[in-house]
Amino acid sequence: MGLHNPHRPSKRLGQNFLLDPRIAFDIVSSIHPSQSDTVLEPGPGHGTLTWLLQKKVGTVIAVEKDPVLVRELRETFKDHSNVVIVEGDILKTSPLPDFNKLVSTPPYYLSSKLALFLSKTKLDVAGVVFQKEFGERLLAEPGTQEYGRLTVSVRRRLNIEKIREISRTRFRPMPKVDSILLRMTPQQSLRQLDEPLFEEIVRGVFTQRRRLVRGALLHFLSKKLGRENGRKLMSEIAFPDSRVYQLSIAQLEDLSEQIAPRLGGRTASEVQNDQ
Repeated sequence: MGLHNPHRPSKRLGQNFLLDPRIAFDIVSSIHPSQSDTVLEPGPGHGTLTWLLQKKVGTVIAVEKDPVLVRELRETFKDHSNVVIVEGDILKTSPLPDFNKLVSTPPYYLSSKLALFLSKTKLDVAGVVFQKEFGERLLAEPGTQEYGRLTVSVRRRLNIEKIREISRTRFRPMPKVDSILLRMTPQQSLRQLDEPLFEEIVRGVFTQRRRLVRGALLHFLSKKLGRENGRKLMSEIAFPDSRVYQLSIAQLEDLSEQIAPRLGGRTASEVQNDQ
């Protein structure tokens, strides 16, 4: 359903519609759908995934930004009481109805924001199609070129598994890049940290990802606390003799745990504001 439609895709909204029903089946299957599930589907487009989902799950909540597609979806699913069509932007619609799973083939420009949204959302599993290059950043390991701040922020909270690659030829209009289907599930245990401080440290040191940790961390702390205070704090903590892009998530968490009590439980910016 919804594979062939005269609706003109919007470049502004980054619309590329999935053509291949077998891939649609793989995307829906990636979340192991059941009748006890409520599935959120951001950007349902013409309802290709929605059509498959409504047969397999208790409720589908489809959030669509394009008013033309909203009207089409409401007409298509008017006789399906388990499909709820919400007009709006997934990142701005608040509060969202309760859901436990998510499926999406979002516009590529939403990738970073959606990945961070998922990392901070309580859910059982998500199956999401991303631009291949972006997906590889999420999957990257420490010490690789693709590994960076985004990898750390998302993977600290989510396990990410590659399900399959998807050729650009499976979408209309055809994008310039291939895609990748990822399955995301919450990490079973999450270290309790000063979250704003952890994010600030990661953001600060990864602006100099090729530098040695010593230099990048000193630069970050000096900028935030003043050079003298930064040097003093550096002398009190242990840090790896490696480069920033080689730091594991656990090592970054260790740094945050060491720095937090020395800031009196406040972020570096709050300490700086007191000076």
